[in-house]
Amino acid sequence: MSPAPPVLRIAVGFAVGAAASTVVGLGPAALPVLATALPIALLRGLKSPALSLTLSFAAGVGWAEADARTRQRCAPAVADGARAVVEGYFLRSSAEGASTLRVVSGVGSRCREPTRVYSRTGAPPEGELVAVEGRWITTRRGNGATAVYLSASSVRRVQGGEVPWRHRVAAAVRKRASEALDGRLGAQSGVAAALVLAEREGIPQDLWNAFARSGSAHLLSISGFHVGVVATLLGSVLSAAGRPPRSRALGTAAGVWAYVLLIGAPTSATRAAWMTTAFVVGRLRRTPAQALGGLGLSMLVIALLRPAAASGAGFQLTVTGTAGILVLSKWIMSVWPAHRGRGWIAPPIAAGIGASVFTAPVLAYHFGQVPLLSLPSSILLTPLVAAAVPGVILTILMDVLNVPGAAVAGAGSEGLLYAVVTVASALGELPGTTWTATPQEAALLTIGGLVPLALRRAPWRERPWVRSAAVALSAWAVLWLGQAVLSLGGRGRVEIVAIDVGQGDAIAVRTPAGRWALVDAGPRFGGADAGLSRVIPYLRARGVRRLEVVVLSHPDEDHAGGLASVLANVPVGAVLGPGFGGGQAGHMAGLKEARRAGVPWRRVATGDVWRIDGVAFHVLSPAPEEPESAAGEPAPPDGERSPNRRPGAQRKRPPNQRPLPQRERTPNDWSVVLRVSWGDFDALLMGDADDRIEAVLLNDPALLGAGAVEVLKVGHHGSATSTSDEFVAAISPRHALVSAGARNRYGHPDPTVLARLERSGARILRTDRQGTVSVVGRADGSSRVGAGRRP
Repeated sequence: MSPAPPVLRIAVGFAVGAAASTVVGLGPAALPVLATALPIALLRGLKSPALSLTLSFAAGVGWAEADARTRQRCAPAVADGARAVVEGYFLRSSAEGASTLRVVSGVGSRCREPTRVYSRTGAPPEGELVAVEGRWITTRRGNGATAVYLSASSVRRVQGGEVPWRHRVAAAVRKRASEALDGRLGAQSGVAAALVLAEREGIPQDLWNAFARSGSAHLLSISGFHVGVVATLLGSVLSAAGRPPRSRALGTAAGVWAYVLLIGAPTSATRAAWMTTAFVVGRLRRTPAQALGGLGLSMLVIALLRPAAASGAGFQLTVTGTAGILVLSKWIMSVWPAHRGRGWIAPPIAAGIGASVFTAPVLAYHFGQVPLLSLPSSILLTPLVAAAVPGVILTILMDVLNVPGAAVAGAGSEGLLYAVVTVASALGELPGTTWTATPQEAALLTIGGLVPLALRRAPWRERPWVRSAAVALSAWAVLWLGQAVLSLGGRGRVEIVAIDVGQGDAIAVRTPAGRWALVDAGPRFGGADAGLSRVIPYLRARGVRRLEVVVLSHPDEDHAGGLASVLANVPVGAVLGPGFGGGQAGHMAGLKEARRAGVPWRRVATGDVWRIDGVAFHVLSPAPEEPESAAGEPAPPDGERSPNRRPGAQRKRPPNQRPLPQRERTPNDWSVVLRVSWGDFDALLMGDADDRIEAVLLNDPALLGAGAVEVLKVGHHGSATSTSDEFVAAISPRHALVSAGARNRYGHPDPTVLARLERSGARILRTDRQGTVSVVGRADGSSRVGAGRRP
C-alpha cells in the first residue's frame, strides 16, 4: 500500500484542527503543542507522519482561532433586538433560508464577511443596491462565540447605487437561467435549478425528504459530480474546436471556476474546482498530479481560506466521499473478477460503495441517519442525472441565445428529471431505508475503523481483504463496547427536556431505561417547521429510534404544527390528546400522517395513567366529559391500563374536581396537563393551561399531588394568565422551564410570572435565553440541570 502524499497528511491534520477549534474552542491548547512539535520538526523535518499530523493539527487550531477572533472583532457590536438600517447588495438571496448581504453603509460595512439576513418579504433582489431595515439578532454558539444576523422587516431598492460588476453579472445570469428553466421544464424546474444553479427553494420538502431517505439527496446538491459533468462538457467542446491539450486544460479549468463562482462557490464545488486546478497545473508542468494529492491541496486551500468550513457537513462529506471513491473503489476494482461488461458495471458500483462507506460516519454525526439505499439509488439515478445535467445546461443556453430547439431540449430534460423524481420517491417510500445513529456512535465507528490502520507494521496489512475485514470488525467491536458504556450513563435517571423550538412547546421525556416520550412537537408557521428543523435533529442527536408515545396537549399550531414531521420521521407507539380539534392545519396534518403510518390516535382525560419503565404519566386535565373525538377510546401506549377505569367504562369527573368557570371556550381549556412521576421525583407539564385550570387542580390535592415538585413546565409560555401565586405556593417548584421564542411578539414570559417564580426560589430555565434545557432527576428526588444546547 503506497503511503499518502505529504500534502494530504498536512491537509487532514490542519482541517481536523480547524474543525476542532471551531466546534469546541481549542485555541489555547495549540500553543504548547506548537512549542513542543516545532523544534522537533526543525531538527527532523516533516518525514514522520505522526509529527507532520501533530504539527499541522496545532497549526489548524491556531489558524481557526485567529480567524474567529478577527471575525469576532469585526462583527457588528450591536445589542440584541436593536434597530438596524443598512445599505448593501445581496450576494445570494433565499426565500426560506439565510441570504448573504454585503454591507456598504451602516453597521458592519468594514467587515469582509457578509451579513446573514432573514427576510420576511420573500427572496430579496440580487445584484442591486438595497436598503434593509429590521432588527439585529445575537446568538451564542456552542464554542462561546457570538453570531450576529439581521431579521429584515423591509428591503427596498436604492436608486443610483453602484454594485461590483461581477455580482451584477452573476445575479443577472442566474435570474435569466431561472426564467429559462421555469419556461422550459415545467414541474421539474425546481429540481433542475438545484442541479445546475444550487437553488433548492423550488423543491418541496416532502420531495427532498424522499431523496434523503433514498440516499440520493447528494445528487440534488452541487458537488464534484456536477462539476465533473461541466468539466467534461467543456473539454469536449474545446476538443471539438481543435484546441491542443494544454490550452484545453486551461480552458476547462477557467470554465469550471467561472461556473463555481457563478453559483456561489459551495464547498463541494470549490473542492472539485481546486482539484481540477491541481490536475491542470500538473499537465502544464508535465508532472501529472496524484488524485489524493489534489484532494489534499483542495482541502488545505479551503481550510486556509475558510477555517470554519472544516467543521461543516458539506466540507466533510465532499472530502470523505471523494476519498472513498479514490481509495476504496481502487481496491474494489483490483479484486473485481473479469467478465463481459466489467468496464461499465464495476466502476459505478465501486465508486458508490467507496463513497457510501466513507461518508456514513459523517452522515451519522451531522444528521443522525445513514441511508441504506444510497448504493442502489446511486446506481439507478446517477446515469439519469448525468444525462439530465447536460440537457438542462443546453436548454438554458438555447433559450438565452434564442436558438431553435430549446423546447425539444427542455422536454427531453424534463422527462429525464421526471424519471429521477419518480425513482427517488419510490425508493424513499420503502420501509427501513435508514439507519439511525447518534454522533457518539459515529465517532465510535470512526475510531474503531482507524485503530487497525494505526498498526502500520502488522503483516496482515499487505492483504487488502484481511485489512478490510480487520477494519470492519474493529469498528463494530468499538461501537458495541462504547454503546455498552454509554448506556450505563443514563441508567437510574429520568430526564425532562425543553427543546428550543422558538415560540412553542416540545418537551421530551427520557425514562431510566432509555425510552422516550414527547409532549407536543413545536410550531409550524409559514415555511418554518420546528418539528423538522428542531425536534427531529435533537431526537436524532440523542439516538432516539422510537417514541413510545406522543402527547399532544392541544391542537394549536405552536404545539401541533410539527407533529406530522415527527410522525413521518420517527416510529411512534401512539398519539394521545384531549380529543378536541378545531381544524388547525398542523393538527389535521398530524392526524393524516398518523393514519398513513398506522399510529393509533386516542383521547385521554383526567384519571388516565400509564407507565413506561416505572415512570408514571398521570393525566390531571382535561375533565372526562368533554366532547369525544373521532379518534376513539384511549389506551395506554404500552398496554398498561389505568387503574382508575375499566377498559371501555364510561368516564366520570373525579368527585373533587369542579368544572371550569363558564366563559367562551378556547383550545387552551382542553390542554392536557401531565404529572410525570418517578419515585420522589415529580414534574408538572402544564401545556397552555391557565389559572382557571390551576384553580380546579388546587381543589383536588390528591390529583395534583402533595408537596413540592422538582420541575414545572410553566403554562402558556409564561403568560400572565397562568402560574398564579396560589399555584406556585402549592407546588414550590425547584426548576421552572419556560418554553418561549426569543423576542416573541406576545412578550412571553411575563415579568410578573418570572418575579413570582423567583420569589418561590425556583431556578428559571428559558429556551429563549439558553436554548434547549433539561433537568435530570433521580428516584430519591434529587435533580440537576443538564447542559443547554440548541438542536
